[in-house]
Amino acid sequence: MPPCQPQTSTPISAEKKMKMPDPPEYVVYTDSELDMVRSQYFALLCNGKEKNYTMSKELCCRLIRNTITSMVAILRASPMGKEVRYPSKLEMRAMSQKIVDYYPMLRDDDPNMPYLTIYAKMYKRLQNMRSPRKRQGSVPQRGVAKTALFSADNQETDWTSNSSDNTVLLESNDDLSEDNSSAASPAQRPPSVPRKPKTKTSLLPSASASGSSLRTVIASPTTPAKDDVVAQDSLKMQARHYKTLSNMYNKPNAKPNQSDVAQVLDLEFKARRAFIDADVTREEDRPAKIFEAYPCFRDVRNAMDELRRIVGGTNSRYIEEVKGRWADFCAKVQFYGVWKKALKPPFPLDVRGVEFTLAIFNALPSLFPSPTSPPKKLGNSCEALLHVLKSGEDPTLYLEKRPLSSPVLLSDGSTTIVAVGNVPVTTLPQEDFSDGMLVLMAYYYTLHLRYPKCVATLLSVIQTEVIGDTIHDQDATSAYKKAMADWKSFIEK
Repeated sequence: MPPCQPQTSTPISAEKKMKMPDPPEYVVYTDSELDMVRSQYFALLCNGKEKNYTMSKELCCRLIRNTITSMVAILRASPMGKEVRYPSKLEMRAMSQKIVDYYPMLRDDDPNMPYLTIYAKMYKRLQNMRSPRKRQGSVPQRGVAKTALFSADNQETDWTSNSSDNTVLLESNDDLSEDNSSAASPAQRPPSVPRKPKTKTSLLPSASASGSSLRTVIASPTTPAKDDVVAQDSLKMQARHYKTLSNMYNKPNAKPNQSDVAQVLDLEFKARRAFIDADVTREEDRPAKIFEAYPCFRDVRNAMDELRRIVGGTNSRYIEEVKGRWADFCAKVQFYGVWKKALKPPFPLDVRGVEFTLAIFNALPSLFPSPTSPPKKLGNSCEALLHVLKSGEDPTLYLEKRPLSSPVLLSDGSTTIVAVGNVPVTTLPQEDFSDGMLVLMAYYYTLHLRYPKCVATLLSVIQTEVIGDTIHDQDATSAYKKAMADWKSFIEK
């Protein structure tokens, strides 16, 4: 029998150590009961009886609770866990999509967003989570205002040398990485971002009659309101979303997926509108600043989608409805133009053709006139909306001489350029030329621009009749009221 020798453990090499993926990879939670429910659903699916099958509330709550717990644990165990403590909304939305794909009985009726209910439950669960905190030792003077006296030679102590009273919380947040905090995100610029409470300095007389030393009192910071904390967290998350959006366009010739861009723009909407609507720059310089911060808006689809967010909200069919109202409006305008003697029949048969659209653009400013005449260099009021390029005319030279900074279409019959001010933005497909007015309105809303005075009445009518954005009575001009009265009286005949 060989002699017994003590067993020795083999040291773990560096290659055998487990490394968490970076970025983290999340998994869909499941257990035996959830798998049983899923198998029953697919069994009914084979017979076409799956419509009335639902998951119990208890199992759904367990799925949501354990999914969020798993995501937080995986994130904090990853290399990103030192900088980011909770999953982003983008990650949660992707997980909710995976959940409804794996558990189809949880889908919503909306085919465009079947995961909305699960996403809302996951986000509510995440808001209710609280990280455990280490218990502090006893502090005898906790909550008592601290005081510091100046020395006899009036030199203040050094405890204020590293003060960050004026530091915006969004930039000094521990939950964000250094890249996120140093990024030039427009979400950090709005003036509505709350700041840290400042120290209060009061001059108090000394108790002794001989000395006149100053006393500086540091007021204890008050506990921020719950709404302020939620707003700060929301801005921090939107700063992360802006960083994600910027990374999509950092690469040269980048062509990110349209649905991914739209998803991030949905999440970052509030901070973006606060930055754009702040009016911190001149209107002439605003488009260039916005296109620099958000190059995605050079795409007409993103501009139209932004119009939907501003006016239509969560209505996923808003753009289709607007295009339908624009088609009805043009159909009525051609008869209204004949009645006003601004159009002469016969009209082109193709209502989506170039000739019909040009005729509508030329007639609209005279059908809904503004009291202000256009600039002399512009000529006709319709030039504020559409300019037909002559043979051999350079669009760049025309834009440099153009006296207005508003959006405009440049067409030569085969190609249409969308420009804002003196900057060409993108080209419009020829089949979408009939919707060129909607594109102009989308950029007015996206870039927060004012209507030119020479076509303000026309664009206000389109705003109410086509876009569906009402104008308050106090903001309605007399020219707009008269134009709407004539229009209503005609279409009601």
